[in-house]
Amino acid sequence: MITVTKLITYPLKSAQGISLPCTGFDAEGMLNDRRLMAVDEKGIFITSRHNPQLLSINVRMNTDHWMLSHPEQASDCIIPFTNAADTNTSLAGQVWRDKINAIDAGEQAAEWISSILGKTSRIALWTPKSRHSGKYDLETSFADAAPLLIASEASMKQGCDWGGVPYDARRFRPNIIVDGIEAFAEDNWTHFQIGNVSFEMLDTCVRCILTTRDPDSGIAHPDKQPMKALMEKHHNEAGQPLMGINVRLTSEAVGSMISVGDEVKAL
Repeated sequence: MITVTKLITYPLKSAQGISLPCTGFDAEGMLNDRRLMAVDEKGIFITSRHNPQLLSINVRMNTDHWMLSHPEQASDCIIPFTNAADTNTSLAGQVWRDKINAIDAGEQAAEWISSILGKTSRIALWTPKSRHSGKYDLETSFADAAPLLIASEASMKQGCDWGGVPYDARRFRPNIIVDGIEAFAEDNWTHFQIGNVSFEMLDTCVRCILTTRDPDSGIAHPDKQPMKALMEKHHNEAGQPLMGINVRLTSEAVGSMISVGDEVKAL
């Protein structure tokens, strides 16, 4: 039987994730996933591909705010939750080719993230319809493009084994981890169901240099592993390394819930 073994949300893009026993969804993906994002002076997104300091940021969710902490910062950064009805300062920017129209998290947040990154930066706060993915033609969060990423334990273990690095799912930053299938079997899924929630695969996920960074230290592997091994052993027609699948919900998002331990059924 194929089951869900872990659910992870990443509130701040490129920062640490939060493991959940269960999760709900909205029209843009998993609740609270990639709803905060560091941006530069022009509003262009910043990730740990080139700014590994982000990997050390811990995010906690409280009743009415996010709390961000970093080992090199004496104080935490508190960002209140907001919604479309709030009258906050807007922040225009960009994620890859997609324009964003978000909320500026404020001067305190800007000073805090700028200190960590060593350059003038701000934090964008997502609101509904902040970003439309041109690649998939759907509303989504500040994720790279797709609302959700799913990967199997077997696939990630195989990728790490090929690359000669210790297995660590954090290298691949999945939202939903499943077990009970052979490595890369999920690549063949088109429509599937977790619990009572239905999903559709958009495509296989092309991986980047972030997979080569140690999730704790942020240091890149000297031989670009496991990305290099995936380029050799599990790639698309263009030779790009693959790991996991990009998906979206096909069920009604409002009220949809899945839990660790739920069965996964390929349709």
